[in-house]
Amino acid sequence: MDFKKVELICTGSELVSSKNNRYVPLFAAKLRPLGFRIYREHSVGDDLKAIARIVNCGLDNADLVITCGGLGPTFDDLTRQGLAKALDRKLVYSKYAEQILKADYKLSELPPNFKNQCLIIDGAKMVENANGTAFGQIITLAKKMIIVLPGPQNEWTPMFDGFITDAIKEFFKVREGTVQTLRLKIADLWEVQTEKLLEPVMRKFHDADYTILAGPNIVEFSFTVSGQTSAETGEKLSAMEKACRKILGDRIYGTGENTLEGTVGALLKKKKATVALAESCTGGAVADALTDVPGSSAYFCGGVTAYSNRAKTEILGVKKSTLQKHGAVSAECAAAMAEQARSLFKTDYAAAVTGIAGPDGGTEEKPVGLVYFAVAGAGMKTRTFTRNFRSTRAQIKRCAVNFILDALRKIIQ
Repeated sequence: MDFKKVELICTGSELVSSKNNRYVPLFAAKLRPLGFRIYREHSVGDDLKAIARIVNCGLDNADLVITCGGLGPTFDDLTRQGLAKALDRKLVYSKYAEQILKADYKLSELPPNFKNQCLIIDGAKMVENANGTAFGQIITLAKKMIIVLPGPQNEWTPMFDGFITDAIKEFFKVREGTVQTLRLKIADLWEVQTEKLLEPVMRKFHDADYTILAGPNIVEFSFTVSGQTSAETGEKLSAMEKACRKILGDRIYGTGENTLEGTVGALLKKKKATVALAESCTGGAVADALTDVPGSSAYFCGGVTAYSNRAKTEILGVKKSTLQKHGAVSAECAAAMAEQARSLFKTDYAAAVTGIAGPDGGTEEKPVGLVYFAVAGAGMKTRTFTRNFRSTRAQIKRCAVNFILDALRKIIQ
């Protein structure tokens, strides 16, 4: 399908020296349903001439140019000036902006740095900021549009989701619902495996747009379709989802913003069931994930981070003979940890993780990345699982967290 082009320009010297720019996927997710795709992203330092050059470059190549950042009240915030230079327009002092800032901050007079925030590019529409002092701006040029946004996410997100989205729809004559996207959340598959399994879907629906994004033992597969009407587009999207689900089955744990921890929590709530944890190599990260979900106290009773063998035996009650015979990194130890955690907390389910996160501690028999898992539950035989994750320590731990959450999900449902 044909997308309109977007160039994203993020300004700030910190972005080219000490900070990662993580805004591209956030903007992309908001723009895709409108029929736009980010073709390039530029991180530019606080340099007036450089900002002006990149803006003109963006206008040469894209239908929509978005700038983010550089609208603050300090000397190094130069995005307004750079845009004015690129467009050969003046910066105009807005009395209306002044009134808003005075009212919002209960000031009789604006300090000098606040007055900078009242400078609007001549001909621009001003967008109010509910969470800061920097106003957004919208500039239209024949068939092109420039959107000017402040840098903090909590400031630009409400602007974009409200007035700016409506302005884009009106200017570019976007018909509601004629572009639709679905993001499938998939667990315990790698990126290449997902692509291979879903090749028949991509061949059948060749006019759709696809993206595969790999995560720690999870994958996000998204597809975007378009049609003449909202109903036609919805039918295409539904047919594609059905085809994907037929192939992937219970590997799909959700859509959109769903998370594994949220999905597990919802299942436990639905069944009015409880869970406990026993963690070794993940160091409490599974408990941290579960308790990130609001309302998790309804089903999560507690956990034990049994990192040492002593903790495993003295707190959890794992038999010393189990550790001596099989080792702490073993299916037998994982099973005992899960069963003892369930007994200790008197829960319906319990899960356990034990492994070698590295970078040291591995052997030929038990290499770095080897992790054993177990899930114990009422009326079921304790199930154990083994995985060997090849990555960094942090990634191995995150993969282990996602694997045990997914194992819990499949058993509970």
